[in-house]
Formats: sequence, C-alpha cells, structure tokens
Amino acid sequence: MEPARIRRNVSMAALFFLGLNFLFWIGSSDIYARWDGVPPVPTRDGALMMTLGDSEFSYRFGAITLQNLGDTGGQTTPLKDYDYQALKGWFWLLNDLDPASDDVPMLAAYYFGATRSPKDAAVLVDYLGKIGQNEAGSKWRWLVQAIFMARHRMNNLQVALDLAYKLAKMNPAGDTLPEWARQMPAFVLKEQGDRQAARKVVEDLLLSSQNFHPNEVNFMKSYLMEQLGVDPKEVDQIIRMRGKREETPLPQPKPPPEPE
Repeated sequence: MEPARIRRNVSMAALFFLGLNFLFWIGSSDIYARWDGVPPVPTRDGALMMTLGDSEFSYRFGAITLQNLGDTGGQTTPLKDYDYQALKGWFWLLNDLDPASDDVPMLAAYYFGATRSPKDAAVLVDYLGKIGQNEAGSKWRWLVQAIFMARHRMNNLQVALDLAYKLAKMNPAGDTLPEWARQMPAFVLKEQGDRQAARKVVEDLLLSSQNFHPNEVNFMKSYLMEQLGVDPKEVDQIIRMRGKREETPLPQPKPPPEPE
C-alpha cells in the first residue's frame, strides 16, 4: 500500500474517532455523579461487623463518613438537602459506639448546626441537649450549644430556657462549670422580656456563692445595671449584703465533752 494512502487512511480514522469523542462529550456533558442522600443507618452489630468488631475503628469510620457526606464528584450539598432524621440515627449510633468522644458532637454543632431550618435544628438541639447533660468532663459545653441553637436556630425561647435551667444545676465531674453558665437562665429570661425573673437569677447567684472572681462580680453588676436596668444604688446594696455574708464567720464545731 502506498505511503500516501496509508497516511490518508490514518487521518480519516483519527477524524472518525475524534468525531465520536466529540459526540460522546455532547451527549454526556450534563451527566455527573449524584449524591443519593444520607445512607441508611446500620445497626450497632452491623457497624461492628464492618470493622471486625473494633468499636473504636467503627466509630472513626462512621465519623469520617458523616464528615464527607454530600461531597461527591466535586459537588457539595447544601445543608437544607440533608435528611436530618437520618443524621440523627447516625449521631446516636456513633454515640453508642464511643460516648466519650467529642468528634461527632462537634460536627453536629459546628457543621450541621449551621442549618437555617428550625425543623432540622430541633434534631440537633435534642441530640446536643441530651449528651450535654452527661456530667463527665466538659460535656456540658454541648448543652450550651443546644441552648444557643434553640434560641437562634429554632427561635424557641421556652426550649432554650428549659435547657438553661438544666445547665445551671449541673456539677460536672472533673471540670468546673463557670458562673456564666449558671447565669444562662437569666440571659434567656431577658430575651423573653421577663426582666424581674432574670434579675432574681443573677441576685441569687451573687448572694449564694462566695467563690466568685472579682471580674465575675463586676460582670454581674454591669449586667444588672446595663442589661436589666437595675438602679445602681440597688446593685450596691446587693453587693453590701454579699459582703456581710462573706464576713460572717462560719459556726465553729463544739468540742467533744470531756470524759467524767
């Protein structure tokens, strides 16, 4: 076969395949990987079987799965498109596998918690509100997140107040609940417009505790005057009452009676 004819046949074949490639591109340009949604939640036994019985490995695998949900084929999924009821199942499954870890609660609070849907936020408030009542370590911080989301995502002050009272009563083991957390009911009551109840919460804290740092006392004084509109003279009177309580000596135990 002549070289010129070979070159012509090769050129025609190249053009043919180039044309096929062009037609394939036109027909498939709008086809890409699509996310099927939050995957079904396995049972605890099923999750363990996938990792040969290693609960910690199963927890980490599940947490990574949640972290990367919706990121498929270079696409990102808006939070409004997630099934939060299905996510709730994943949250509780992973909590059952490792209740001590803060990885999934952090993902729930700081990533999924960005949702603007009150209905979806309610799922997160329920989850964070329950695990936040665990008095081990600093789990109480997730209760704070639940209060914030109830107020600013659900727009439900009553739920926020109920959780705030639970927070104020906590005595975490291995950690110290700061005084601002015990004042949380006052912050929510003010938002509800009940300034008198908010004032009583702050006053009771000032009068009942003798372990406040001076900065905390100053904050509460400022809050009473600037946020709740309490007269400065009344605030000074509360502080004087507090000072008298601190100066009152504790009763000394009576000595045991001498033997006769």
